[in-house]
Amino acid sequence: MSMLIENEEQQVTSIKLSTLVGRIAPYLAKRKARVAGVLAIVIAYVGVGRALPILFGYAIDEGIKKQQLSVIYQIAGLYLTFEVLRSVLAFAQSYLMIKLGNSSLFDLREDLIKHVQRLPVQFFDKHPIGRTVTRLTKEIAALGDLFASVFTSMFVNTLEIASILVALSFISVKLTAITVVVTPIVVIIGVAISRRIRSVYKDAKRVLSTINSFTAESINGMKVLRLFNEIRSSRSFFHGLSGNYKNLQMASIKLYAMLWPLLEGFNVAVIASALFFGAYFQSSLGLTVGEITAFILLLQSFFQPVRSILERYTQMQNSLASADRVFALMAQKQESYQGQPIRNRLKGQVELRGLSFQYSKDDPLVLKDINLKIEPGQSVALVGRTGSGKTTIISLLQKLYNYETGQLLIDGMELNELAADAVRSRVGVVQQDNFIFKGTVASNIKLDNPAVSDDHVRRAAVQTGCLSLLEKRSDGLESKIEEGGSNLSVGERQLIAFARVLAFDPDIFILDEATANIDSESELKIQQATEVVTKGRTSIIIAHRLSTIRNCDKIVVLSDGKIIEAGSHDELLQHNGKYNDLYHSQFEHL
Repeated sequence: MSMLIENEEQQVTSIKLSTLVGRIAPYLAKRKARVAGVLAIVIAYVGVGRALPILFGYAIDEGIKKQQLSVIYQIAGLYLTFEVLRSVLAFAQSYLMIKLGNSSLFDLREDLIKHVQRLPVQFFDKHPIGRTVTRLTKEIAALGDLFASVFTSMFVNTLEIASILVALSFISVKLTAITVVVTPIVVIIGVAISRRIRSVYKDAKRVLSTINSFTAESINGMKVLRLFNEIRSSRSFFHGLSGNYKNLQMASIKLYAMLWPLLEGFNVAVIASALFFGAYFQSSLGLTVGEITAFILLLQSFFQPVRSILERYTQMQNSLASADRVFALMAQKQESYQGQPIRNRLKGQVELRGLSFQYSKDDPLVLKDINLKIEPGQSVALVGRTGSGKTTIISLLQKLYNYETGQLLIDGMELNELAADAVRSRVGVVQQDNFIFKGTVASNIKLDNPAVSDDHVRRAAVQTGCLSLLEKRSDGLESKIEEGGSNLSVGERQLIAFARVLAFDPDIFILDEATANIDSESELKIQQATEVVTKGRTSIIIAHRLSTIRNCDKIVVLSDGKIIEAGSHDELLQHNGKYNDLYHSQFEHL
């Protein structure tokens, strides 16, 4: 399983920056006025920053050299004003850009969770929960860094560089050309190192995702690992993954350590060159002391945005590695919710005509030419060995998978032509292992659906016996439930599931081995709850206990994806066939 997770992670492709910008642009386009306002503030911030060195140069030439104190006072006042203005603009542009990024990220996060909620069940069959959770949390947070700091910083610093080059060129085009000729070399080397960092980040994220998936799997299967004394081997495998992740992290740190001394060396070389050539060609270039001073000050500020861009570019590699995974998840094909609505309550007639099904083209047929008709209000039990096709039939009835061969009709309507949400709102299911959410008994029954009233919840709890079972809990329906229903017994969880189904009032009821692994007292209560829920409804029951199926109107025996027998309990026993064998091998002791 863990190797499968790792192999799947390697299939994630790298997203280009241009592609990422294209994916993000629609979220920014919703806020055009805010984007325009931020752009204006950034331009003003950059412009004020370029004026400060020019003021210093002017103060030297017109104030200090000519000993004009009034000019120095005026420049000092302007400098103070510009610094205050620059601080205000810095706050405004930083706050507004981060606000813009967070608003866009909010929309992206909402779209992502909506997308995941509409993925088909096959996706969750094949992809570990830990990996999906990582993409919904850690990876989307890394995209938040992209919005909040990377794009902001790179945009501002790009304008800073452009404005510095313009200001330098106004002082001296020749000296600017001489001193910044090494800049492309710095950028090329910096980008090369940053791309390598991105590759390391991508590998690190792949390993981290595998670690998360393996950890979630190990915790869920902790009881099995202990029973088979495999804790040590599990820990050894985790140790290998963790060591791999550590090595990748150290590789990225080493690359970072190489990048910054390189930039500092170039910075020193460029400033020294400016001082040398400025002094050497002072007369030929016609530069004043104040202009050379302004040039050096501007040049000192030139490599700061270059360094910042390369730093953010490196950080962007981390965000792009996250974007790879986030948008790969977004690219997963959603389950189709197109189809005809169901406007009235169903009578509950279900018919399978020549239905065959396989989970994928490479898999064998799970159902083979199934023909079965269930009349409205009829109770039908599906019986057979594991793998005979029972669960597949009810999965198709819930429209969790689409079939291509044969027909599945509900009240004469082809299931493939009906909207999935319309079908599921009419089909209620109680499974062997029902998921219980953290909250209260009431919130688990109504699933926080405002359309289900408190009175309806209480009535459903009373009718299914759920409330009487919970009488030992002082808060009744408001009793707190821990994550996964860990503070409930199996029987209590099952009765909550029965009450949940009854509260949503379906037209067709499916009971999927709901009495497995429970005590006899709870089984009696569940049997009574089953009678309440199935009354007046078409019911399809999968069970291994005779007490839940012997009174069904029809029992259908499946083997290897085919119906081999069908009839009432007594009829099948008299037939002396497969059901009779199952009865004597599994049910007779009851």
